[in-house]
Amino acid sequence: MPTYDWPLIQQRSGDSIESLIATLLRREYNDVRQTKPSQGDGGIDILRLTADGFEVWQVKGFTTAISNSQFRQVKNSWKRFIEEHVCPGEKQIVRYHLVTPWTPTEERVTEFDELTADAGFPCQWDGDAFIAGLADRFPETMQRFTYGEAALEQFISQKAMLASSPVERGESLKMLDAIETRQDALNALRDTIHDNYRIEHGTRTVANSQEIPLPLDGDPAVFRRMTYLGDSRWKCESVVPRTPDAAEIDPISMGVEFLTTPGTPEHDAVRAWEEWGIPFKDVRVRTTISGGPFAHDEPLDSVISIIERSRNDAPQLYLRCTASSGQRRFRMPLVVASQTVGTQTGWLRLVLDTPERTLNFELRFKQGEGTEAKAGMGNVDGRDPETVCDELEMLVGIHESDVISVETATGDPLLRAHGTVLPTALDALYLPVARHLTMLQVPTAPAFVMPSIDEITDGQFRHLALLATIYDGIPNSWSWKELRFRVPEDERSAESFRTVVIEAIAGRGSIVQVETPVFTLGNRTYTIDHPLASTTHSVQLESGGDPATLYPGDTIRLVPGADDSVTTAKVVDWTPGSIQFG
Repeated sequence: MPTYDWPLIQQRSGDSIESLIATLLRREYNDVRQTKPSQGDGGIDILRLTADGFEVWQVKGFTTAISNSQFRQVKNSWKRFIEEHVCPGEKQIVRYHLVTPWTPTEERVTEFDELTADAGFPCQWDGDAFIAGLADRFPETMQRFTYGEAALEQFISQKAMLASSPVERGESLKMLDAIETRQDALNALRDTIHDNYRIEHGTRTVANSQEIPLPLDGDPAVFRRMTYLGDSRWKCESVVPRTPDAAEIDPISMGVEFLTTPGTPEHDAVRAWEEWGIPFKDVRVRTTISGGPFAHDEPLDSVISIIERSRNDAPQLYLRCTASSGQRRFRMPLVVASQTVGTQTGWLRLVLDTPERTLNFELRFKQGEGTEAKAGMGNVDGRDPETVCDELEMLVGIHESDVISVETATGDPLLRAHGTVLPTALDALYLPVARHLTMLQVPTAPAFVMPSIDEITDGQFRHLALLATIYDGIPNSWSWKELRFRVPEDERSAESFRTVVIEAIAGRGSIVQVETPVFTLGNRTYTIDHPLASTTHSVQLESGGDPATLYPGDTIRLVPGADDSVTTAKVVDWTPGSIQFG
């Protein structure tokens, strides 16, 4: 007597018996590959590659004693298998299984043995007992095929009750142990959701709560769902195929309807993605998901973003400059910053940077048409000023009569242009900043890097140029209006302070301020170790007061005398540590 009522299962199941057996086999062996059920594969339904060769299953959904006509189907499948896979030597076979829900009689087994006698590898007929053993190991799958989705819901409810039931806590049971017990039950419940996919579940904490945690390279998941939990934490659910062919058996796809209006930036962004593969952010859509455990038929309104993943399959390209005489001025390698392909057109777009990112090129290739190109200023933020300076000096040397080309490693040009005029910002802003920072790096230890040029103000640029001039050995003279000081509280220090002020007012000395300069460029702040000294030429006490009468704690105000100029220069003969700054 069969373990299960196979004819009844065949009648109740929304899928075929063949699909049930194939699903159970694929759950038993996670390294198998299932051929497409609608087409077959020359007498093979399931393949498993072992160290010695392929193990093969041929599934037939015969639930009762098979007729001669049905056994002819078995013979035909065997014949196709031998002709297409064994005779050509295409596959090394280590074992062949015929699987049916019906347990064969001795007579049918004998016929099968005679049919496969010349195979040269073991062949066996697996019936009801074999399938029942698989079903016992995966009861949720069997219940779903036997009773439909209602049975699966009942099974899930039972597991959920187990997961939520209270745990008796004793002396040795800690709260973490109780949580782990619940989590194990929930994981077991989650593992029953789908036959072809499992759901990996966890949480991740990110540095910036607005950033979605992206998968790591090599992540086997084919679909992910992230939910923000607050406090920079995300719940991550990853759909992982149970077998290599899960995506073929039950493909996951997302239907997307863009809810954009022509003429809006969102509509233009979607069009640029379709034509050139350019990523976009936060575009309103209506989605449905088919296949996999997160499938839903009801449309869901949301926003969608396309994120570009890095690629490294672009060929090495070079920027070449040739003088009108034919002499090569330079040939520098270009770095692929972005490589995208239009989702609807297949058009290729490359974004290229010079090695130090001073120049940026965007090339667009349409099949059968010429190459479109445009160049712009790059982003040198964080780069080494000296190497940026070297690259810029090479680029600003390009003449209008020179020929500029982007070419492959073999010298084949992708585009060629002459009469090129580079952006004036290269020579007027980028290069001076790089030169000044390179020169100012000499009197300081901390390594300087380039700022974001777009964020530099005019005042910051003028201050940088002034510091570069001073450290290049040219003092700066400027005017001052007042200085305010507080007499030290300590009597000895106060006496020394009065002496300095008296000498300065009498013209026998000067007020000198020594400092380590700090300056800002855009989003970065820089400090120079080598100090500067600012020296007044003439001072007097406000309202002609007597400096000898100054007492500890008093505040005095010094103003210019006959000469209101101040000279700022770098301190000579300075060595690190020779001046202490309080």
